[in-house]
Amino acid sequence: MNKVTIIRTLNAVMVLILMGVLASALYQQFFRQGPPCPLCLLQRLGMIGVAAGALMNLRFGIRTQHYALSLFSAFMGGSVSIRQILLHICPGFPIFGMPVYGLSLDTWALIVFCCCVLAIIGFLFFYSPRDPSNRPLNYFEIFTFAVVLIIVFIDFFTTVLQCGVGFCSDVPWPQP
Repeated sequence: MNKVTIIRTLNAVMVLILMGVLASALYQQFFRQGPPCPLCLLQRLGMIGVAAGALMNLRFGIRTQHYALSLFSAFMGGSVSIRQILLHICPGFPIFGMPVYGLSLDTWALIVFCCCVLAIIGFLFFYSPRDPSNRPLNYFEIFTFAVVLIIVFIDFFTTVLQCGVGFCSDVPWPQP
């Protein structure tokens, strides 16, 4: 296995991990706590953005612009996670959802975004513009695309069903 194949496989694994996180958020949404809050939706969008950059690496070849999209999405999602964490430590703002291994979902989202940033930095250390990385997708990469399409479609469809086209009407915290 050459360096490009390893990096492409690691990009696909990162995408599958992100889709696992989104699938677990969907599980929490339907079986534990109800409609997602607007900040949760923004964190999900950040994870989808990170995955989109990695998928572009698989489909169009490894490029720094694709990693830039993933890094921007990770920073955006991480900043939303920090905002939500800070809201929940303020008096008068309840914590939502069941903790997973003792941490709230927004804290887990921040951990995931930080891990994505570290992984992308690691990928960039091995980036070489001379690598012929624009090659056909293998079965594992096609499977990764299928999982992303399914999870993103379910997430979009269920959010529209619960919230309509605009913001969710039931904001789970008190408004100022």
